[in-house]
Amino acid sequence: MQSRKSLIVYFKSPKVLKKLKTMGNLTYYHKKRKYAVLYVDGDKVDTLIADMKKLHHVKYAELSRLDDSPYMPEDLENLGEAPQESESSEETEVDSQEVSSEKA
Repeated sequence: MQSRKSLIVYFKSPKVLKKLKTMGNLTYYHKKRKYAVLYVDGDKVDTLIADMKKLHHVKYAELSRLDDSPYMPEDLENLGEAPQESESSEETEVDSQEVSSEKA
């Protein structure tokens, strides 16, 4: 199985989308924001970025940072759960009560 890389291509005109389809797997594009998401082979990334920059309607192309994300599926397991209370929170409550009693 080949490694696939995701590229983000910013363009000036959607006319260039036909040419991008021939370079890789065009999965998404947004005409109003003028960008496209393109999946290509990992071996050809550098040459394809250079070729895309030469196209007339392309502003620039960059490698997507989604693959470099530091998040792991284990990080998302406890999503939405209440955080566990620690003993330090009880100590801060006692300290705040002492401060308020000194003011009175």
